[in-house]
Amino acid sequence: MAMKIFHAYEDCYLEKDKRKIFDDLFDKYLMLVDFDRFMDTYDGIVSLGLTHRFEYDLMVKTLKDHSLISD
Repeated sequence: MAMKIFHAYEDCYLEKDKRKIFDDLFDKYLMLVDFDRFMDTYDGIVSLGLTHRFEYDLMVKTLKDHSLISD
């Protein structure tokens, strides 16, 4: 799932509205695992899933609700 999120982020990066959704979610959730913002986005997503599963699941749900990723 982490790779799917990362690829969706890259695929949608040039679409301003979709990129904003990703950026807002990453600002909210990836800050839990990457305070200094030195991690690669993919590594941050994986780390979030391993250490903050509830927040990871919320992020995935939001991305699915916006049709940015699928099951």
